[in-house]
Amino acid sequence: MLLLTGGARRRVLAILLVGLGMGSACTPEPPSMPEVLAEKHEWLAEARGAPAFTNGRARALREMDRPPPTTLRDIVRGSSRLLQGGLTQEAIDMLSLGDSTAWEPAQISRLGVAYLRLGEQANCLAAGHAAEVCILPFRAAAVHADPEPARRAAALFETLLDRDSTDLDARWLLNIAHQALGDYPDGVPARYRIPGLGVPPEGAADGFPRLENVAPERGVATMALSGGAALDDFDGDGDLDLIASSWGLADPIRYYENDGRGHFTERTQEAGLDGLTGGLNLIHGDVDNDGDLDVFVLRGAWTRQWGEIPNSLLRNDGQGRFTDDTFAAGLGSERPTGAAAFADVDGDGWLDLFVGNEVGERRTHYASELYLNNRDGTFRDAAREAGLTVDAFVKGAVWTDADADGRPDLYVSVMSAANRLYLNRSTDGRVRFEAAPVAAGPEASFSAAAFDWDQDGRDDLMALAYPSRGFSEGDGLAGGAAREALGMPPRHEPTHLFRNLGGSFGDVTEVAGLGRFTAPVMGVNVEDFDGDGWVDLYAATGAPNFAALVPNRLLMGGPDGRFVDRTYVSGTGHLQKGHGVSFGDVDGDLDPELYVVAGGAFESDTAANLLFDNPWQDRGWVVLRLEGQQANRSAIGARVAVRVLDSDGSRRTLWRTVGMGGSFGSNSLQLEVGLGGGTVEAVEVTWPGSGTESTFGDVERGGRYRLVEGTTAAQPIPLTLDATPARPTMGGHEGHGA
Repeated sequence: MLLLTGGARRRVLAILLVGLGMGSACTPEPPSMPEVLAEKHEWLAEARGAPAFTNGRARALREMDRPPPTTLRDIVRGSSRLLQGGLTQEAIDMLSLGDSTAWEPAQISRLGVAYLRLGEQANCLAAGHAAEVCILPFRAAAVHADPEPARRAAALFETLLDRDSTDLDARWLLNIAHQALGDYPDGVPARYRIPGLGVPPEGAADGFPRLENVAPERGVATMALSGGAALDDFDGDGDLDLIASSWGLADPIRYYENDGRGHFTERTQEAGLDGLTGGLNLIHGDVDNDGDLDVFVLRGAWTRQWGEIPNSLLRNDGQGRFTDDTFAAGLGSERPTGAAAFADVDGDGWLDLFVGNEVGERRTHYASELYLNNRDGTFRDAAREAGLTVDAFVKGAVWTDADADGRPDLYVSVMSAANRLYLNRSTDGRVRFEAAPVAAGPEASFSAAAFDWDQDGRDDLMALAYPSRGFSEGDGLAGGAAREALGMPPRHEPTHLFRNLGGSFGDVTEVAGLGRFTAPVMGVNVEDFDGDGWVDLYAATGAPNFAALVPNRLLMGGPDGRFVDRTYVSGTGHLQKGHGVSFGDVDGDLDPELYVVAGGAFESDTAANLLFDNPWQDRGWVVLRLEGQQANRSAIGARVAVRVLDSDGSRRTLWRTVGMGGSFGSNSLQLEVGLGGGTVEAVEVTWPGSGTESTFGDVERGGRYRLVEGTTAAQPIPLTLDATPARPTMGGHEGHGA
């Protein structure tokens, strides 16, 4: 049982007094979220028994007060605490104890990882947010200026391989060390070399461009831990702003205002976010139908009962200023979570909210929640009455109309258990769900996504694999990357893709070229990044341990249905851990950019966030922003068919669904649609909840348009480059009265 903080005791006492009938006079005002978060952080920082994620620095300092360890077990455990707490040199000193000729493999491996970490801290993380650092393959700017830590790491991994040449973890990390030294591939002994990790030779990329990380120059290369991101127009001036979180309870949620050209200024204080901290994930949508986008912050993931921390509902005033309305809205439950999704579940024109919770003490499950919108600023949990009993370790959740009946269904990704699909059977205002059969793999998955892989008008489902043995050094995650690069049979289960067959789903993992894609994926999002009409995906990879130096991955879709790995040629294979992934047109040139939140779980595992510029401006794009009238105002769940006439006279349809994309990272709700060489003949929209249909015929290539339910004329949107918001004026919403 958890010990309550002083503030928590006061809140519980107030609830008990009301329950005993002692009157509303005893009922306090809703607590201040900054106060609640500060109390939780103060308590966790010193709590004995809490996971190292929550108080790694304190654990490291306590380790320094202990006598020097004398057994291998104590050396390994003690050095891990030091490394997690940021005391890297002290961890190296501990791992260097004893006669080096008598060191066991575990000690050598940990020492090599510690030296790699020291090199990262000295050369990558202290490099002034240089754009190319930590990106595989290493170019000149990424090579370590101080090579000594990487040189020592390389020698240690080579020693391990001389003892056991089958140690694929050591083999991968040896090659990474030589990347840092700048002498890959020639510096790696031929017997241990992994080919194909270097800068592609001239012409090998088949014209595929290298993407530039512009985060430092654009003002968004924040150093932080794992977290979420949301890209959208939060201040109503027509361009996409950015909100990024970092999961540490002392870490601020940051707001960045866009100048319309893709350069950002931090406006966290002006946005009213001072004191609002933490958050592993973010989602957004217009929960009160007032025409601006609100944000939901998720907290407590991975930390079991220690993660009993409230989430946050941040209401937007339309000018990019937010108020934490969590407790007043009835959303103040305290359960560990990192997954949630908005949809209009009951078809009343208002967004409802699913929150997928995790496990607690002795791996008991916290029940997930389905919050129905009361249309008065509050929500109520109706999960049990709706038959949505999701008692599982939920890591991802996406809404999709799986059976094409016009109602959003729920797909849930579960850690170390079968994934689940719940079909929405709601009628006449009564919300009801039933479980449906769906292929269960992978056994351990994290993020999920719903998108139209084959462009047949039905959204397909993807569950991203996350090996459950991903929490300790030497667990094979680095070795898994080596296996894939060497063409060896995979050890871990791959990411799975399920094709919607119109009432059932078929596993097309192999058909889609994903059978060997076993990378440990945490964050993911989907978008037609190169404008060819086919959906691509960016997978942010890693695990809490410091040996998980595996690159994020860029997989490009195509007309044959196969995803092609373009990670190395594109320059997007960042080695630091990746989490929230968001696509959106931040610089006003119509094509989507890619924003990635980097950094790990432990307090010391910070990294700079990334923004990759899109080089495919010449593909021809159109941007569509949808606004519901009877449907929810932000049009989440709207199904869009873009009818395209290609230059050769052929016709095709591009299918899109309005939403945030994958379950970890929040795309802009506007649609950036790549047309290739084609032009738009018509845009057809099926609106969620209301089921009404609209056809817009005046949409031109190279334009930005607002599509409003109940109209047939697409409204051109000028891009505003000054600080004065240019907000649309809208008529009454039939479905939006309280």
